[in-house]
Amino acid sequence: MKKINLIFAIFPLLMTSCFELDNYDAPDAGIDGTLIDIETGSPVYTEQPDGCRIELMDLSYENPTPLQFWAKADGTFRNVALFSGDYDVTPTEGPFFPVEAERVHLKGVTKHDFKVTPFLKVNIEEIVYGEPGSAEVTVKYTIRRSTTPEGMTIGKKTISESRLLCNIYPVVSCYNSCFIEENSTTKVLSRSTDASIESKVYEDPVKNLKSGQKYYIRVAALSSCSYNSTLKRYNYTPVIEIVAP
Repeated sequence: MKKINLIFAIFPLLMTSCFELDNYDAPDAGIDGTLIDIETGSPVYTEQPDGCRIELMDLSYENPTPLQFWAKADGTFRNVALFSGDYDVTPTEGPFFPVEAERVHLKGVTKHDFKVTPFLKVNIEEIVYGEPGSAEVTVKYTIRRSTTPEGMTIGKKTISESRLLCNIYPVVSCYNSCFIEENSTTKVLSRSTDASIESKVYEDPVKNLKSGQKYYIRVAALSSCSYNSTLKRYNYTPVIEIVAP
């Protein structure tokens, strides 16, 4: 009987401890920004995930553990689950030359952009539609190397591949199966000089379309320079919606 009474005496204490609220502060800050091409002022387009990480080091700790999150495919990034304070912030593992960390003081949601130099600049110059009912669409695009940042060196030959990607969903990228193989085109450019590639306007068809169907396209290009040899991050155009004629 004494054992039973003891159990009933302890039980309310256990239940009370189970439902006690913690005393930790909630996140009260965040960071919001865009990866900007230092030469053109345009966003640096990538993919999500596997496009670019934003790394933060919380300087309130003596030996901080890196906090990382993915940037979005349109070059923007946002994390509002942080705490006020000073951070060293670095965009890393992206399709651009390495950059140094920047000291950022977070108070509320803080706006902070990063200027980076993309490996390549890929632009869709024109989309040519065929006759009604033809389901023919051709994309004209160019690829240019960026100016190599001071203190860094790369070879004369770095542009290795271009890809015209197509999907029926607005998420389009080389990885994570975010394109339809039968509608997309890959060009191997490893045997062409970079100078000859930069002088051309490429024309690739979006293949095997169905007339009247909506699709999403973008062009990607890969640099094989030493700064990108392991990660193989592609530079991209924005995603564009098309309707097959």
